[in-house]
Amino acid sequence: MLGNIFLGDLVLGFILFAFILSVVFITKKFRNPWVNRKIIHLSSAPAALAYMFVFKEPYVFFGLSILFTIMLIIPHIRKREFDWFQLRRNYGEVFYTLSFSVLAITMWNVSRILAGVSMLFMAIGDSATGLVRSRFLKERAKHISGSIAMLIVCSVIGYYFMQIQGILLAVLATIAEYQPWVDDNLSIPLVTALAGLLLGFPTLT
Repeated sequence: MLGNIFLGDLVLGFILFAFILSVVFITKKFRNPWVNRKIIHLSSAPAALAYMFVFKEPYVFFGLSILFTIMLIIPHIRKREFDWFQLRRNYGEVFYTLSFSVLAITMWNVSRILAGVSMLFMAIGDSATGLVRSRFLKERAKHISGSIAMLIVCSVIGYYFMQIQGILLAVLATIAEYQPWVDDNLSIPLVTALAGLLLGFPTLT
């Protein structure tokens, strides 16, 4: 029985893995690495939803997130980045997959909904920030248009899964994205998950 559960999760995991990987290479056709990163972020949204509602255990999701992290950090170490979405001395995409792995393994028995919302805030909310911001700025920088876009998108996500409490988390996640000191691929999930824990949201399974 346990073997069948793990096998089912493994098949699902590799389907999601292959989908994200295909999007990574599809974005090679586009020029803007910052936009490409956000498109790749969006491709991880189905994985976050599967974590919340389909996976029967956290280990396949965790393992594949770690595998992605290793695959992403090796080009940085070798100084041979995939330049259509990786930038030298910027480890944002590594932090992104690492954040998913930490959320997956630590939150499984606490609140998969809270973990999944934290992931979706990054996958969809942060993507909206970058894509909208790119319409106003030629170079990467914080812009109020991106923050408004993220707040709207995250509020919809948060309210759908957590009602009013989710909107509060959306506000905090937007602030975490806007601050300039910590990479937002770390700050968004950290602030969202910790705020959820402190406010008692783990009861939402």
